Amino acid sequence: MRIEIDQSGKIEDTNRLTVIAFSNAKTGSILITAKDKKKIQSIYRKLGQPRIFVYKLFAVAIFALVKAERQRIGQIVIDREYIGFEELIKQFIYEIFERNNQKLSKGTIHFSLIGKKSRAHQVAFVAFKHKRADLKLDEQKFRRFAFKKQKPGIA
Repeated sequence: MRIEIDQSGKIEDTNRLTVIAFSNAKTGSILITAKDKKKIQSIYRKLGQPRIFVYKLFAVAIFALVKAERQRIGQIVIDREYIGFEELIKQFIYEIFERNNQKLSKGTIHFSLIGKKSRAHQVAFVAFKHKRADLKLDEQKFRRFAFKKQKPGIA
């Protein structure tokens, strides 16, 4: 199955929410509040990687959005939001799937211009406009998905 992914509200605009949506026969959307984006951005500032936060958050949001559908996914087509960083985003997505003990075949992820007529664009836009989505990605979920799990007793 092929799914398309689009975004409404840029992640780097930390004063407003972001919605990422997918569509095929089904649709789904995930919302990230401005407050949570600022918290996540501060994590990467403390790590000395302030620019990485945009691409990592985008990748984690895609993972959280499609993980329940992964068994049926043959191809993920992501709108070209971050030209020049697509390989990095793709690498982050594969790493996040692996880190969370889920398989996603190499070669599954592609980038292309989706366009405003795409159902994924429409779903993202409507969710953004109404400030409501199927899922919410907060700072805690981000941390759980983005960072390696530590063994008990290790600080």
